[in-house]
Amino acid sequence: MSLSKVLETARGELGYTESPPGSNRTKYWEAYDPAWQGQPWCAAFLWWCFREAGEGSAFFGGAKTASCGMLYRWYREQGQTVPAEEVRAGDILLLNFRGGTEPEHCGLVEDTPVQNGRTVIYTVEGNTATGYEGSQNNGGCVALRIRYPSQIVGVCRPQYKDEPMPKDYEGRWSEQAMRWAIDAGIMEGYPDGTFRPEKPVTREELAVMLQRYNAAKEKGDLK
Repeated sequence: MSLSKVLETARGELGYTESPPGSNRTKYWEAYDPAWQGQPWCAAFLWWCFREAGEGSAFFGGAKTASCGMLYRWYREQGQTVPAEEVRAGDILLLNFRGGTEPEHCGLVEDTPVQNGRTVIYTVEGNTATGYEGSQNNGGCVALRIRYPSQIVGVCRPQYKDEPMPKDYEGRWSEQAMRWAIDAGIMEGYPDGTFRPEKPVTREELAVMLQRYNAAKEKGDLK
């Protein structure tokens, strides 16, 4: 069980609709707690996906919550949040479509390809509407959406059990150069395993990389 299994489970639900239409009655509430039938279900959908994929402990510490606000606060308290510009597949996106800071909707990041020089954030969301774009956050189905930085309140990074998260430089135009610098010992990642390829370099970081480059060159390790 792994990150890929959670993504596979979420993708498998695309097209699922609440029944009857407009009722907020779903199989996700039936599994979570039937007494909640009729309430908005975006967070319950994510809880269900993690549980079905065998990664229940990665969602809210294995507990239950149907509150986007509580979900975000918990991950933030655990130190499991990252800046929006570092979002990647497997993250949980917390959203607000009215310019507020309190999350009102959530989704699972499905992919983050770079198109025309910018990162596009694809999410699988429950309790939304069809169509890639738009702010629908109380729709009647599971759908693939596109989200933008202006809508993001927070990015949560679950700790999956047995599969490392993809490196955040994978798929980028700079991937080959990044791999060369890493293999040569010139560049190291951050403690959380990220490399943050779009983050500005400080003078200290630049000095360290130049020193490592010079040391590797003197040793003849550069290829």
